[in-house]
Amino acid sequence: MKSKILSIYLPQFHTIPENDAWWGKGFTEWTNVKRGKAFYPGHYQPREPLHDNYYDLKDLKVLERHIRMARKANLSGFCFYHYYFCGKTLLEKPIEAYRDHSKENFPYCLIWANQSWERSWYRSATNAVVLQQQTYGEEQDWADHFYYLLHFFKDKRYIKIDNKPVYVIYLPQDIKCRRQMFALWNKLAKENGFDGIYLIAMNTIYGKDQRQEHYDAFLDFEPLCLFKDDKSWRSFLDFWKEKKIKNIEWKKCSPGNRIWARNMYSYAYLCRKIEKKVKQNIPKTFPGIFAGWDNTSRKDEEGIIVRGSSPLKFQKHITKVLSMAEKTGKEYIFLNAWNEWSEGAYVEPDKRYGYGYLKAIRNAVNTYAGQREKKSGGRTLRRP
Repeated sequence: MKSKILSIYLPQFHTIPENDAWWGKGFTEWTNVKRGKAFYPGHYQPREPLHDNYYDLKDLKVLERHIRMARKANLSGFCFYHYYFCGKTLLEKPIEAYRDHSKENFPYCLIWANQSWERSWYRSATNAVVLQQQTYGEEQDWADHFYYLLHFFKDKRYIKIDNKPVYVIYLPQDIKCRRQMFALWNKLAKENGFDGIYLIAMNTIYGKDQRQEHYDAFLDFEPLCLFKDDKSWRSFLDFWKEKKIKNIEWKKCSPGNRIWARNMYSYAYLCRKIEKKVKQNIPKTFPGIFAGWDNTSRKDEEGIIVRGSSPLKFQKHITKVLSMAEKTGKEYIFLNAWNEWSEGAYVEPDKRYGYGYLKAIRNAVNTYAGQREKKSGGRTLRRP
């Protein structure tokens, strides 16, 4: 079975009335990105898109341009975050526009980011308030949610496994009614021509849902999943630094800040941890990869910095993971992310590396394809 890379995609690069009210008129994810500042010499902040391309996803042509770039880089699809609050949707317009109006033939699926929206950025300890509460309602609400999704599921481009539309849930363990909700969704899916819904639960920094019987598969959301599971001295150092962040002069780029910043994880170390997990072949679990991580532009001094990412390291990592994923029967690898700029988890062109990360993906997939062809003696390998 050939392994393919799907990339998570954040739609928060356009204005909506709710964000205007909560964060100030004109707020988008770019607002967070532009706040980035270097804590110490060598800290890669702020992150700036190549040619100052602070795009607006209200224009469908922007997403279509991203799709062409992703296809050229050998990505196999996007996993769009969607935000659904018991009948209320947020940031839905770019994805709906792609579904309804685009002629681009690029596979996609949805990730339900089912958290409540809170004021959890910008030294939030003194401003922790709920902006949009997540609730799950009752049976009619679950049915309404399904029929909203059905418009996507019926799209020929929507990713399906065994005639089941793939639907990923960020925090399924928060859904107390999930057994009844998922049972209804599967029933309705079968009534509408599918064999059910292919439900994927994300393993995040909040842990893994222990009710494994509810899901077709799990997904390691990296690097947050690694942060949660790491038992090395780095996790203890992180805990120590978390208690010392008050020492950071966050408005200055100071050599002393390097001591206090939460920068104890190296990219190379986390890649080795991912590769070890993939090799272990954890049942029903899709691997996750990431190009980098630094969410200080969103979280200020409370953010975590992963040091030492580069396109070359990323390319070598992808090549290994693709090969190991195939050996363990994993059809998909999930990349975090296409455009999580304020978390430093993006592969779009920036001013430091240009198209380096996209070229790394293309080269890695080409290398992997060459390895498969060599093993097959030039024969085309087909999925059994």
